[in-house]
Amino acid sequence: MSEERTPEQILVRREKLRELEISGVSPFGERFERNTTSADLIRKYGERSRESLTQDPESGIRIAGRIMTKRGKGKAGFAHIMDQHGQIQIYVRKDDVGDDAFALFDKADLGDIVGVEGSMMKTKMGELTVKVEHYIHLAKALRPLPEKFHGLKDIEERYRRRYLDLMTNEDVRETFILRSTILSTIREFLNAKGYLEVETPILHPIAGGGAARPFTTHHNTLDMQFYLRIACELYLKRLIVGGFEAVYEFARTFRNEGMSIKHNPEFTMLELYEAYGDMQTMMTLTEDLFTTLAQRVLKADELPYGDHVISLKKPFKTASMASLVKDSLGIDFEDPDMTYETAVAFAEEKGLDIPAHASGVGHIMFMLFEHFVENDIIQPT
Repeated sequence: MSEERTPEQILVRREKLRELEISGVSPFGERFERNTTSADLIRKYGERSRESLTQDPESGIRIAGRIMTKRGKGKAGFAHIMDQHGQIQIYVRKDDVGDDAFALFDKADLGDIVGVEGSMMKTKMGELTVKVEHYIHLAKALRPLPEKFHGLKDIEERYRRRYLDLMTNEDVRETFILRSTILSTIREFLNAKGYLEVETPILHPIAGGGAARPFTTHHNTLDMQFYLRIACELYLKRLIVGGFEAVYEFARTFRNEGMSIKHNPEFTMLELYEAYGDMQTMMTLTEDLFTTLAQRVLKADELPYGDHVISLKKPFKTASMASLVKDSLGIDFEDPDMTYETAVAFAEEKGLDIPAHASGVGHIMFMLFEHFVENDIIQPT
């Protein structure tokens, strides 16, 4: 980027970086040992009165975070700093931190990362605040944050620059944390049932385990073409053949196909296999897994989704695909006299195009289910 075309805000921040270097302050990478988080402070002191905190301010609080708001003039100012768990207000006064530290605070930009040490207080408005005694610059932000009142709203920009999405949208951070909690809970659930977590190869010599277009790569030493896995099925089954009785894998998987905000060519899937079981074994396991996740992670067995309330209470509804198609469309695929020609004619009357690889009555039944039935199944089934 040429100097003439660089936005003014970035030029100003670069100049502040040079001023930090001249003054002997490291613009990046300063170590800071914390002893608490924003969530811990709110949990511990949020209900305390202003008077009790004034009498017993609890000093020695050390917390770090990114400056998200900043206001004040003269010899004092307020800011909100954000860590992984939320935000907390800080109050910086020149008489408390000294001239040099206050100058650092005064010139700090939104997005800068700082560390503070101090005691707890509440403002006249009742907001929990860290009264700063030591202010330390940790990292300079050279680019401005998205506009603070509206956050980052453009969908493509949010997914392309995920770090900005995380900075400005609290619900996105909560989703990331929730996802991690879900994965760890699944691990606990499966481990307790005797499943063994394993890792299987990502590079496969054949494109097997599913019907999808693979990514290809070349192994120089072997001079062979390999495929990034589209599933971990084949290697997990080999472990069952080898004598393990229950295995699972959180597998990073790749499919070289279309993409959208709900469909990524690179994604994580969970596959598990158990010896001596059958379809009913896996149905029961799936029901138990989702019920357990709801209770442990959400602390509830019902959750709102759009206009619906999804119930994760046992037992889940059980139905065959054929019965659901019959109830919805009136055609009985369990009739022993059902022929492929009859099924195709019915599907074509419904406006479906039959692919050349369609191989039997079951394929036609699945197409009808997918197009006309599946979207109407709201509750776990």
